[in-house]
Amino acid sequence: MPSNKVIADSADLIDSNIDANNVVISNGAKLNKVQIKARNVRIGAGSSLENCKLFSDGLLYVGKNTTIKERAVVSAFRSISIGNNTIIDRDVIIGGMQSQNSMFKIGSNCVVLYRSYINTTRSVVIGNDVGIGGYCLLFTHSSWQNALNGHPYIFANITIKDEVWLPWNVTVLPGITIGKGATIGTGSVVTKSLSPGVFAAGVPARVVRNTSNNELNVDAKHNIMLNIISDFYDYASKYLKLRQIKYATLGNRRIISHMNERLVYGTSLQNLRTHDTIISFRIPLFMKRKFEWIELDSLACQCKGILAKHFVTFMRRYGIRITPK
Repeated sequence: MPSNKVIADSADLIDSNIDANNVVISNGAKLNKVQIKARNVRIGAGSSLENCKLFSDGLLYVGKNTTIKERAVVSAFRSISIGNNTIIDRDVIIGGMQSQNSMFKIGSNCVVLYRSYINTTRSVVIGNDVGIGGYCLLFTHSSWQNALNGHPYIFANITIKDEVWLPWNVTVLPGITIGKGATIGTGSVVTKSLSPGVFAAGVPARVVRNTSNNELNVDAKHNIMLNIISDFYDYASKYLKLRQIKYATLGNRRIISHMNERLVYGTSLQNLRTHDTIISFRIPLFMKRKFEWIELDSLACQCKGILAKHFVTFMRRYGIRITPK
C-alpha cells in the first residue's frame, strides 16, 4: 500500500519515528523523541508529544492542543482516539495484553495523571471532561489462576461517561460503566456500575449520596466567581509576577488590568473599553461582536490577550474548562 504523508510546514518533528501508511500532522504540532506505529496517524494542530510511544494496528487520532508527556505509552490494537485539549501525564501506561477488541478512546478536556495504568485488553471508552488522578488502575480483564479449576475470569469493556472524576488511587474493575457526573472517593475500588451524578466511595465503592441535584443559584455562582477573580489576581501578581497589575472593585464588577488589557467580570457590564475582555455568565451577541469575551455558562471564549489566556488556564484548577471558539 502506498504511503501518504502530509506534514504542515509549522509542525516540528525532532528525533521521532512514525511507521504508518498515512500520516497527517497539522499546524504547530510538536513531536520530540516520539515513536509511533499505526496504520493511519492524525495529529491535530498545536498538540505536543514528548518522549512517548503510541502503537495501534488501526487509526491513531490525537486532537488539537493535546499533550502527551514523557514516558507515556499508549497501545490499543483496534484504534486509539484522544480528543482536544486532553493531557496524558508522565509515566502513564495505557495498554497491556492485547486482543482483536483492544480499543482506547478518550474525549476532550480530559486528564490522565501521573503513573495511572489503563488496561486495554478490551475496549475503554472515556467521555469528555473526565479527570483521572494519579496511580489510578482501570482493568478490562481479570484472570490468572486456571479457569478449568473453577477460578474466576472476566474480560469486559469499561465505559466512563462525561464529567466523571476519579481522584488519585482509584481502581475500576472489568465491565464497569460509570455514569455522567459521578465522583469516586480517593482510594476506592469500583466493582459495580454507578449511576449518573452519584458520589461513591470505599472498598468496594458504595453510593454515599446523589450529587446531581446540586445546582447552584445565580448568587452562589457569583460569590464563587468573586473568590476566583481575587485568587487569580494574587496568582498573577505574586506567582506570575506580572508588573503593574491592578485590581479594582466597582459595584458588582471586578476589574483586573495589566498594561493595556483589562479583564472585566460582572453580572452587569457597562463603560467598557476597546481592549477589555468581558467575563460573565451570559454575554449578549452584540457585545461578543464588539469585545473579546469569556462566557461561563457556555464554557466558551474568544480572547487573544495574554492576561485573558492566563485566566482561562487558571480556571481549570477550579474544574472550569473553557474552550476557545
